[in-house]
Amino acid sequence: MAAAVGALLPLVNMGVAMLLAGYLAAGDATFNQQLFYQQLGLSGQYLTFATLATNGAIIWAVLILIQLRRTVGWPIYLALRMPAGSAWLTTLAGLVLLLTTSQIVGALFQRPQYPEFLLQVYVTANPLFLFWIAVVLVAPVAEEVYFRGFVFVGLRNSALGASGAIVVTAVVWSLIHLQYDVYDKVEIFLLGLFLGWLRFRYNSLLPPILAHCLINLTALVGLASTVA
Repeated sequence: MAAAVGALLPLVNMGVAMLLAGYLAAGDATFNQQLFYQQLGLSGQYLTFATLATNGAIIWAVLILIQLRRTVGWPIYLALRMPAGSAWLTTLAGLVLLLTTSQIVGALFQRPQYPEFLLQVYVTANPLFLFWIAVVLVAPVAEEVYFRGFVFVGLRNSALGASGAIVVTAVVWSLIHLQYDVYDKVEIFLLGLFLGWLRFRYNSLLPPILAHCLINLTALVGLASTVA
């Protein structure tokens, strides 16, 4: 079932690209379609709508698949329950520790604050407010619903158990970020372990959703400051 969701995404991305190309071509007689497709990965405008569409499709597909199982409702299956109050403090403290460590290690390795392609994506994002919504809210919610929600439950109930589910979801989550290098993928993997641990520790998807949104918000605020 997880594979079915993955198979849906390229089709959605293709549809978004074709619709956007048609829209831009209709308003610009000099529009270069070949160049447009070659530079899709750097187009903030395309990535804005692709992110909204693909992540919306992910949430929709997960909810449909859970309904088809006919076991429990999707709020219970995805553990969309309010955790103990200590969960929020743990989430924030863990994020501060991880992000601070990331900054220190990045400085030691003389890593750029942001990859060049991200700067290009941000300056071409249009409309910008939709880009913020896509990155800070829609993408984190959809990814957590899929990885720490839907996939996590299936793996936890298998021979892998909870520990295996935490590790496997973190690995796959890091690998789907194709645009980043190995160093960044390792960072994403470590963040994935933390998000998975939050999901397991508090038996709720809400702490990892909050953490993921805050991670993306922090990154985007820094990116906007760099561009400015």
